[in-house]
Amino acid sequence: MAARHSLPDRELIMHVTQKTCSPKETIMRHRYLFRFSYGNIIFEAIRNPAAACHPHIEKCIIEPMGNYLIWFLVAILYYPLFSNLYNMRWDKVDYTHAYFILPISLWLVWRKHGEIKNIYLEAITDKKNLFSLLILLSGILMFIFGWRQEYTFIQTLSLIPLLFGLTWYLYGAKMSKTLSFPILYLLLLVPPPFAILDGITLPMRHGISVLTEKFLFLLNYPISREGLILKIGYNDIFMGAPCSGFRSLITMFSLVLVYVYISKGTPFKKLILTSLIIPIALLGNLVRVITLCLITFYFGEEAGQGFFHNFSGIVIFIITLMGLMGAESVLDRMKIGRA
Repeated sequence: MAARHSLPDRELIMHVTQKTCSPKETIMRHRYLFRFSYGNIIFEAIRNPAAACHPHIEKCIIEPMGNYLIWFLVAILYYPLFSNLYNMRWDKVDYTHAYFILPISLWLVWRKHGEIKNIYLEAITDKKNLFSLLILLSGILMFIFGWRQEYTFIQTLSLIPLLFGLTWYLYGAKMSKTLSFPILYLLLLVPPPFAILDGITLPMRHGISVLTEKFLFLLNYPISREGLILKIGYNDIFMGAPCSGFRSLITMFSLVLVYVYISKGTPFKKLILTSLIIPIALLGNLVRVITLCLITFYFGEEAGQGFFHNFSGIVIFIITLMGLMGAESVLDRMKIGRA
């Protein structure tokens, strides 16, 4: 059954498509067309070809459809890369937290859907920015270079300038600023090169083994160290890559960063909480390794390397969470950074 259109509806559509108006009036008229059903607008465009050619109709129907097509092509472009990352790449570099980075980033964008809608309507009269186009092109060139050289790090990193440039070019600087955190948050899913990863985790492993040895030695435990091997009693404990705490650190950093972002407070308070993530997580990993050594000393290597070793990451999570909650409570009591 064909839809019925009242005369006032058609008159309103013709009014907003025929009258020349100021930028402020243009936004208000597009706000009406945005809320109006596409079916009614398309019906009127078919009935009156002159209205279909008007720039207001073009902005409300043709341009959004073109933008959707562009984003669809971007998704197709990056689909093989993300398929490879989700299937094996992140597991190879012990970067398993990256599996939830993209869904969280999309959720952060969805949380701002009302603000995004208003910014889009206000940006209708904005002109395209050349600098945003240069950022977009740099992202495309990075992607092509990474693809040709089979360099996953650069290919994945290209997503950041591409999203920034494309968002800015299509919707304006205000939109790119609003979505800056969800876009930058995607940096946490970029798999680092193995050389860089080893350069980070090796000093962390060495440092945690030294601190563990000194702490337990002060408590009169029979412990000694040879490189990355701790000898406690008759047991040897090798400080492997998981003992560095890097995986737990980056996972906690990813989660707590979102908590700090969506929590209430001034930028100063959020900066303090963010700066505390790394030292608290490292402290949690130190407690984990010390506990692992004590369990190995009292109950044997099987107990230390079994259930507790596999699930002791929860210890870091609890310590980090409690530490941040305590720090936030102290800041609130001191009235630091209240909004």
